[in-house]
Amino acid sequence: MTIFTLGLIMVVFAVGGFAVDIQRFDHERARLQYSLDRAVLAATDLRQDLCPTVVIKDYLEKENLGQYLIEDEIIIEPANLCGSSAVTIEGFRRVQARAEMDVAMHFMQWWDVDYITTSVFSAAEEALGNVEISMVLDVSGSMNSNSRLTTLKLAAQEFVQEMVDKSEDGKMSISIVPYATQVALPDSMMDYISTSGVNPHANCINFTSSQFQDGEFDLNLVYDRTLHFTPWYTYDQRSKEGEVLVYNEICETDENRQAMVFQKDADLLKNKIASFEAAGNTSIDLGVKWGMALLDDSMQPVIAQMAAAGDVPAEFATRPDNPRSGDTLKVMILMTDGANTTQYLTNYPYRDGKSGVWWNEGLKDYVSYAELDENDEITIEFGTNYIWRNVDMIEWDEVKRFYWARDRLQPSGYGNTIVNNATLEYENVDSVEAAEAVNPEGSYVRGFIQYRCLSISSSGDCVNFDRDTKQVKTYHDLDVEPSKHLTWPDLWEQTSRRKLREYFRNYYGYSWGTNFYNDAVSSNGRSIKDPRVRSMCDYAKDQMGVVIFTISLEAPSAGRAIMQHCKTADATYYEANPDDLPDVFASITASIRNLRLTQ
Repeated sequence: MTIFTLGLIMVVFAVGGFAVDIQRFDHERARLQYSLDRAVLAATDLRQDLCPTVVIKDYLEKENLGQYLIEDEIIIEPANLCGSSAVTIEGFRRVQARAEMDVAMHFMQWWDVDYITTSVFSAAEEALGNVEISMVLDVSGSMNSNSRLTTLKLAAQEFVQEMVDKSEDGKMSISIVPYATQVALPDSMMDYISTSGVNPHANCINFTSSQFQDGEFDLNLVYDRTLHFTPWYTYDQRSKEGEVLVYNEICETDENRQAMVFQKDADLLKNKIASFEAAGNTSIDLGVKWGMALLDDSMQPVIAQMAAAGDVPAEFATRPDNPRSGDTLKVMILMTDGANTTQYLTNYPYRDGKSGVWWNEGLKDYVSYAELDENDEITIEFGTNYIWRNVDMIEWDEVKRFYWARDRLQPSGYGNTIVNNATLEYENVDSVEAAEAVNPEGSYVRGFIQYRCLSISSSGDCVNFDRDTKQVKTYHDLDVEPSKHLTWPDLWEQTSRRKLREYFRNYYGYSWGTNFYNDAVSSNGRSIKDPRVRSMCDYAKDQMGVVIFTISLEAPSAGRAIMQHCKTADATYYEANPDDLPDVFASITASIRNLRLTQ
């Protein structure tokens, strides 16, 4: 029994010893696996600037496990993240590593098992999802104060560089919407939008109130184009040499005012930001409208055409993605240093068609105005309805010893009237070019008809015409060039609104000039624009899932209130001074990254 008992004790002791060895082995294996997992996860972090191999070795050495790492089996994607020629961090990283440890046995040595080898493997991958960003940035005149624009440029450029560096190519797009009184579009985008109204110098759109309710941009609609005009100042540029346009225009012509859509090239985006100049009023509603439109898939056909034309990277041809699919993170960064101020719009019928005003380039003068009809309206038709403001009504004939007189109202603009040379009658031809087209032999002359005047009033006007005695006064005799019948867009682009009021008061009367001034241009102020912004921001957050970061840069209370309303959460609203902007954009960068990883 003693021998049996001792044998049984030895068996129990051996089994217990084996169990201890196995427990130690499992403990060491788990410790190695846990340490390697932590090391690989740290090396995979997209924010990690060190070489992944260095990170893994450092983690294991701190756990006294560095000697077990098999360096030759560390695999890193992309491969060129280490060394002197390391590239910038991409938006995708995969790291895998293996370690091998010999765990010494204490009890199993009795059976010639000195150690058991454990091999652990770990792999991790971090990738940022698709993201579309609209940077809606205030470039109104107040941004010139306190170095706001200068600091904004630097901070926004750093943001762009960081986002590009930390994004896998083709997954992140940025659109930049600089806004002031209006938002201008590049030709490459405007070409695919239907508009009415002529402005060959810049591309802005006037939206109706109902179009500020959501993010949709209905490509089936015809939108009113913002004309080139200014509601301020009293001046006329038309008498200057060359095409000199009005300044302080509502839709600004400089390229730096234009939006840049769906780009990924950091240098291209940074150069756009660097070109910003501050001027104009503040229209947060228009900035938000375009920021949302560039996140809504209703704009996708336009972007597809731009991509086909090479104006947008080909991989963005299917953007904006459907905001309701959840496949793409939609972000709008909305920044202002002010509050909504006044926006001006030209109204019908003063937006298109002929204005009734003629300009003569040779004389450098407005030479004709249309006569008002019985309803005090301008009618533009061939007939006796043009006032020639610079041609004498009567003319003394030294040879015949009587006065020639013309009718006060003429059938066309001065310098363009056509007379049948055979009948001395006006013909229904409204331009010199048209007369030459129907009259290659020259049976028409460019001039006007004079009649013998039988009596003159005390005011110097002819009151009794002998219409049987008449002659043609040709413009050749007067060395007059043809005049141009200006359209309303022609008139607006070189003559200010206040100067037009002055002209029309002189020729149509004070009341008519004042009524024109009030009727031709309307305006939207803060009471209209603030509710529009709130409505669009609510829609963006609730219906489109857009994450809105807002920045109030030394803004007044009205501007702060709008930014606070539009923010997605308390953490996405920033009140800042210029010195804070780098930290603000760095915070937004980190937040976007985290949002992309958790989507």
